[in-house]
Amino acid sequence: MRKSGLFVMLVAVAALTCMPVQANETHYRWVDKHGNPVHSDRPPAKGTDYEVITSGTSLVRKVGSEEGAVPAETSPSADNKFSPVDTAKPKAPEKNAEYCKRAQENLRTLNSKARIRMKDNQGEIYILTEEDKEEKRVEARSVIESACE
Repeated sequence: MRKSGLFVMLVAVAALTCMPVQANETHYRWVDKHGNPVHSDRPPAKGTDYEVITSGTSLVRKVGSEEGAVPAETSPSADNKFSPVDTAKPKAPEKNAEYCKRAQENLRTLNSKARIRMKDNQGEIYILTEEDKEEKRVEARSVIESACE
């Protein structure tokens, strides 16, 4: 009986540690003084414009720096200035002559009969297979399509 009690306790502990932890339903987003985006479960210090975002909805509330560190209401409702998040597709990246030129050079090299050497994540040199070359060709064509005039 002692062993079975220990077994039950171990199973219960394992089950509890495997359960997902529910995240906070409200988080805050702002840009710091260096221009970096910040996401937090706590609002920024007073004097910073930020947004209150509710998980599970597509609503966001913009909070001005003059309003204080914590808005009166963080749950969306009809009267507290939450508005739908803009879900429009981001605009296409601007054309970039340098990226275009580099991608075209890469594609020419990939289409040649040359053996192409590359470095892996550990800095080891390897030769591209035909399958690798085809993957790189697809990447190069994608860059050419987005970066070239």
